[in-house]
Amino acid sequence: MFSRLKIGPKILLVTISITLLAVIFGSMIAGITSRNALERAAFERLTAVRELKAQQIEGYFEGIANQVQFLAAAQTTISALTGLTRGISQIESGIDSHDEDMMSPVHAYYTEYFAQHLEETGAANDNDNNHVGLMPSDPITLFLQNEYLLETDADVQQKPKLAAAADLAYRLRHSRDFPRFADMLARFGYQDVYLIEPDNGRIIFSAAKTIDFGTSLLAGPHSNSTLARVATEAIKLDPGGFVFADFEPYAPSFGKPTAFVAAPVFVSENLRGVLAIQMSVDEINAIMTSNEAWAEVGLGVSGETYLVGEDLLLRNQSRFLIEDRDNYLQLIREIGTDESIVDQIAQLNNSIGLQQVDTQGTRAALSGATNEEIFPDYRGIDVLSSYRPLQIDGLNWVIMSEIDKDEAFAAFAALRDRLIILASIVLAATIYAAYYFSL
Repeated sequence: MFSRLKIGPKILLVTISITLLAVIFGSMIAGITSRNALERAAFERLTAVRELKAQQIEGYFEGIANQVQFLAAAQTTISALTGLTRGISQIESGIDSHDEDMMSPVHAYYTEYFAQHLEETGAANDNDNNHVGLMPSDPITLFLQNEYLLETDADVQQKPKLAAAADLAYRLRHSRDFPRFADMLARFGYQDVYLIEPDNGRIIFSAAKTIDFGTSLLAGPHSNSTLARVATEAIKLDPGGFVFADFEPYAPSFGKPTAFVAAPVFVSENLRGVLAIQMSVDEINAIMTSNEAWAEVGLGVSGETYLVGEDLLLRNQSRFLIEDRDNYLQLIREIGTDESIVDQIAQLNNSIGLQQVDTQGTRAALSGATNEEIFPDYRGIDVLSSYRPLQIDGLNWVIMSEIDKDEAFAAFAALRDRLIILASIVLAATIYAAYYFSL
């Protein structure tokens, strides 16, 4: 058939075929090369941000460990722990365990104030966080919470009285030490600082004063808490040791996920107690979100870096909850997140310890891998991800640096459209020229 055609049509068909093949292959090569270059550049940015944030987080935890070791060995801490322990012993000897004046105001506080705030967070749905089960019955706890936890304008007549002012030694020591520890909270961003005596595991000092103050971590209402576990582990350590406890819901913080670090306090070879610090998530969030300046560090409009624990839950706030709360909540509903979790995230306006991140990347990183891949993230959206494990003593965390695939390849989509237009123009011009000269 082709051999029967005249020379003009032959020239036209050959020219069009060659041009078409050249345009198609040229466009494909240009497109693939451009896409690979954009992908490589995007992964390099993500890895650079990942390493920067990883070093900052690892440095932050190293600094916290150094601080708690230093404070545990400080003479001021030793003196405070010794003096407060002696004060507690005097309170115990002068207290009336059947004094109803101590029980009534504390129980009213739990019922009228604490239960209301617990309900607002959604944590009251957990049987372990029911305010009735958290009420203390121990007379020393009741006395301490009466004196230091209840509102300052409470009826003075309801305050329990001790025989011969048996609380004087504790009161004087507390008034001396409280300003210094309160200053620690302000300077270092801690949520609370605790001093815990080792025999009964009693919290004999708390700078922030929540419902754990005065309770026994061995037999009291918080004996199954994260703080109880970290204090128990710290008691077993040698001088200079420390232990981290990962984020878990903590009832005295109204069920919010809370992390602790603790160290034993020794005098010579004698254990005097435990110093524990309730860590603030604010500093971790500030590091991971670059103070909410994601675009300025190269993460565009959809990129973020975040931490995931071995339970596959977030350890810092999701960018998408911060910037586009309603859309974020809708997305995690659509991928099947339990409605109670979605409601709790919405009530707390917090994704830490609640948002599950069970992805190809997190599982690989938790198994020890460092890599760059493309896969769906915790919202079900395809992302470019650069991940690796973190090196933090006692914590199995990973760091993920990600950006939406659509944004990462937006420049390629624009280039592809221009290539199609250019190829169409070249092909049309070639057909016209070939037809004109074949006449």
